[in-house]
Amino acid sequence: MAGMLRAIAAASILLLGASPSGSAGPNGECTCRYAGGDVIEGQTACIRTASGSTLARCEKVLNNTSWKFLNVPCPVSQARSKPAAGGA
Repeated sequence: MAGMLRAIAAASILLLGASPSGSAGPNGECTCRYAGGDVIEGQTACIRTASGSTLARCEKVLNNTSWKFLNVPCPVSQARSKPAAGGA
């Protein structure tokens, strides 16, 4: 019985120490997930919310990563319009 308990304890330690696939960046950095991708801690992403898109930064809170919404609208790039051909 004691041997079985030791085996269960050893297996539990191995499982707890293993990180799930995709939970860290390529260099072991902590990441936040959004839209099927990873954002490394400290970086920002434009996240769609019920009140529109807003900028959020991936931060660590109590040893877990979380999004901190910055109350800043997402940057938008605008294409310059070309003058119409055959102008006056």
